[in-house]
Amino acid sequence: MFVFEELDSTRKYMLEEFNIEQESGNPYFSSLLTPIGLDVFPKAMREAIQHGNEETLTNVISNTTYWYSDEKRTRAGKPYRARITPYKAAQRLAQSEYNTWYVRGLAKKLLEEGEQFCQVYRAAPAWQPREECLSHEGRVYHVRDIYEGHRARYWPPPGNPGALSIPVGPYCHHTIRRVPRNGEVKATP
Repeated sequence: MFVFEELDSTRKYMLEEFNIEQESGNPYFSSLLTPIGLDVFPKAMREAIQHGNEETLTNVISNTTYWYSDEKRTRAGKPYRARITPYKAAQRLAQSEYNTWYVRGLAKKLLEEGEQFCQVYRAAPAWQPREECLSHEGRVYHVRDIYEGHRARYWPPPGNPGALSIPVGPYCHHTIRRVPRNGEVKATP
């Protein structure tokens, strides 16, 4: 379970930002979700934002009818089909999306409060930490950069793989917090 330090006071910002993206005409969606899953996901996400967390979202969206049975992948430059395990796919999507909306909502809240900086921290243990995630751990960034980096690495396709986005992608367990008030803070270049 992720530890989101300001979850309850951030939920309204998460929901506002989620609704803006949903109404944008180009919301993010997982290509692994079936049409039924795509129909269910926005409502399940809203409910999790308002009253739940990444675990409650996982439980709601793990229904096998919401997921395709396999996906196209590439290994060593060669395409192949990989079987999808609905619960694992639901868990990956729920963790990534819930964290994405927490970061976006908290960044919006901090901007409204006049905060200039935020710090990246690991919100949950990772089975195998990714190097691209580890490089951000403990670093301080301008809140505006985090807010504007929302999904920039991957959405809309093709995205900008070098962009600053927290979380950096699926399986990233990093999120943001307020910078502790114990000294002068400078953003990490």
